[in-house]
Amino acid sequence: MIPDLPTPAEVSGTSKSGLMYRIIGTVQPTLVADLDARHALISDAGGMSWMTASIDMDTNVPGGLMAGLSRAFSGGTIFLLNFKTQTRGQVAFSADFPGKIVPMELAEGESIVMHKHAFVCAEASVTLSVTFTRKFGAGLVGGDGFVLQKITGPGVAFAELDGDAVEYHLKAGETMLVEPGHVAMFEPSVTFDVQAAKGIRNLLFSGEALFFARLKGPGRIWLNSMGVSKLAHRIGEYLPGKS
Repeated sequence: MIPDLPTPAEVSGTSKSGLMYRIIGTVQPTLVADLDARHALISDAGGMSWMTASIDMDTNVPGGLMAGLSRAFSGGTIFLLNFKTQTRGQVAFSADFPGKIVPMELAEGESIVMHKHAFVCAEASVTLSVTFTRKFGAGLVGGDGFVLQKITGPGVAFAELDGDAVEYHLKAGETMLVEPGHVAMFEPSVTFDVQAAKGIRNLLFSGEALFFARLKGPGRIWLNSMGVSKLAHRIGEYLPGKS
């Protein structure tokens, strides 16, 4: 007899506005949100995995074409999807890589800065915009570009972190040097810059990045335990033509 599939791990939650959601699975989780006439969700184009037939999906460009182009410049999409219903229904978003889906409950005017692949979806009350790193050099070698996405409340937003999510609360002046691909999110109070690796032997033989992302407090930072670029490099070693 074939046994029933085991029930995957599940974490349930409710936003301050009353939106109910579940995060199902551990290795490559899926967010399932329960919508009614009071609640709506937004996501980047192409982000939805499945939904019930009672959900209405609308594609639009909030803020106009220039706002859409700015989102695309930051790594998002020009168009956003809006999910709503007049009755009840479900919409689901699955992680692109093994990792975690993290809910972020944002107060009015509270923001989080995140890299281009971290945003999953958010309540329709949340605003998506772009923010520039403080120095152009950070954009050239900082891993995720000169422009990052900024998510502003009120409302709950969901972020995807690759691997396990590691959170630090940096004190004023406290600094963390991070391989750029491991930077996931940080509070706007954190200064994001780059710093070159010191020493010619480190540059040539350490096997690490030539530059580190330099995150300086005060504020919280969230780091990916898995760097996608490193994963791609490891997979590439097994592709045809690679020795």
